[in-house]
Amino acid sequence: MQTARYSFGLEGQSHFLRPAAEAQAEVIEPFFESDGWQYDREYFERVPALYRRKQPTALGGLETVGVVIGFIGTYFLKKIFDEVYERTLKRPIGAQLDKLFKTLEVPAGKSIEYRDIIYFEDIDLVVVIRAIASKDSTHGLQHQVMQAHRVAHHYIDQYGRRAPIHCHKIIEGQVAIEPELFSTLEEIKQHDRAELRTTVRK
Repeated sequence: MQTARYSFGLEGQSHFLRPAAEAQAEVIEPFFESDGWQYDREYFERVPALYRRKQPTALGGLETVGVVIGFIGTYFLKKIFDEVYERTLKRPIGAQLDKLFKTLEVPAGKSIEYRDIIYFEDIDLVVVIRAIASKDSTHGLQHQVMQAHRVAHHYIDQYGRRAPIHCHKIIEGQVAIEPELFSTLEEIKQHDRAELRTTVRK
């Protein structure tokens, strides 16, 4: 079995971080305590495209309370991707977010973002899947995120690596086929801020 590296990340306002960390520790971390996974935060911190400042962010004109992030490091090679895909399909993402929503009060007009990130070491490419999570959407989010990874993999198969980061959003349950292209995670954050400023001016 191919060993895949993994790590976690959180971004957001201070009152978000503690319940998010507790949900992570209680629900998602035990899943990775099995064969085939290797926790390695430093591995991801050494990838230039994954650079990010740890500050509150914004998404699509809505200020987020916080962002829950999962990192996986693997290879694009189809056999290995399929194997890791099947294993990651079983992650309890929905249960993790359910736990978070039970302990965190999300103010009106705010949101929580779930962000799944896979780094393909052999082609030096980061795929970012972004989805807005609500109390009512956690059940279907797991399937949508994994479907988005299939879409992203198919896109790379067809068009190749077009930037250090291919970012696919899930909007109202639909996966964006065409990725947004970025150089770093920090650039995504700056893009979100620019979108927010544009929305406020309208």
